[in-house]
Parts: sequence; C-alpha cells; structure tokens
Amino acid sequence: DGFIVLGQLSKNYVKVLQDKEVPNVFLDFYYKDLSMDSIVTDNFYGAYELTNYLMASGHSKIAFVGNIYATSSIQDRFLGYYKSLLEYKVKLNDDYIISDRNESGKHIDLQLPKNMPTAFVCNCDQIAYKLINKLKDLAYKVPDDISVVGFDDDVYASISEPQITTISVDVDQMVTTAVECILEKIKMDKDYGRVTIEGKIVYRDSVKSIENYIDKKHENI
Repeated sequence: DGFIVLGQLSKNYVKVLQDKEVPNVFLDFYYKDLSMDSIVTDNFYGAYELTNYLMASGHSKIAFVGNIYATSSIQDRFLGYYKSLLEYKVKLNDDYIISDRNESGKHIDLQLPKNMPTAFVCNCDQIAYKLINKLKDLAYKVPDDISVVGFDDDVYASISEPQITTISVDVDQMVTTAVECILEKIKMDKDYGRVTIEGKIVYRDSVKSIENYIDKKHENI
C-alpha cells in the first residue's frame, strides 16, 4: 500500500518509485529539486549548534570532515557549520574541508591539513571515531591537543576513547512521523514536503576549552 524508503537513493531511482503512483515517504534524505515527502533530522541546526559550542569553548580554527557532495545530510551539516563561522566572522579555510568518502560512498583515508585546526566537526560519529584514532596515531591527544565532535549519537560515540560529544538524532520521533505520514498518504492524497525533527547535543569528553590555553602544536590560537 505504501513505501517508507530509508537511506539516500539515486535521483533516477526516486523518480521510478514516484512514477509507480504508490504513496511513499523518504526517511533521512531529500532532493531539493524533486517533489518528495521526506522526514529528516535537523542536520543544519545540529551542526550549527555544535560549531557554536566549539566557538564558545575558545576554538576558531575549526575543520569540517565529510564529502559535502555525497549526501544531502552531509551538505546540510556543512552549511550549519559554515553559518556558525559566518556569525563569528571566521573565514572559511578550504584546507579545513576534509573529504571522508569517495563518490561511491566508500570511506577513504582522511587527509589532514598541514596546519592543524584546534577542533574538527565530523559529519557522523563513525568518522569522528576514525579521526580520533588517526590523531592518536599521530601522537595528538583528544581533547587536550585537538577537540572532536560528531553527529548521530550512535555506538561509535560511546565506544570511542574519549567518548564523543555529538548530536543525538531523535530516531523514534523520525520513525513515528514517517509512519503517521505514510498512513495519511494511503488514506488520502496528501503532501507533507520536508519535515525536520530536532536533535540535541550530548556533551561528553571530546571537547576542551582553550581559553587561556596555549599549545605549541597550534599557531595563532
């Protein structure tokens, strides 16, 4: 009677589903140029709040980790990060935009900048976990030398050492909303557009305030 589709599909595949004229709701992604009903977490505001938290903790040299062309979620999280930079009048450094995956979505080795930032905003907890381990291999301490935040509040945030400050996605509310939408669409021809569900910051141990803090590994803090 209807489809709830989880995860980002190709645009052509979405069009095929829509041509079947069976009610559908897309969960956790959208295409801005397609008319589709989507339930997504508030990626933009979540990353914006995380970056604001880093700024308030004294950081201004903040990098973003994620392929901003890979998914709508990553792109929205990058834009939230960028909005925070703009509001704090911090110029965007192209060297601080670090890709984590290729065009096929396969994770790649993280290429860190020559002049390291004091903090990283990662597009998801899995990448934050991977980054923390890489930083350890390079003899950096998290958060004493470098702070790291993630997104999703999944298992990687908890198994990491230190545990990761992140955005908790309200999965239960997203799923409930998706089911309510598809049931209403089956009953009647109704459009919802893009519905965003707010998350919240979970404060853990991966961020350190650097106010009045000098680290020789970083220049011009």
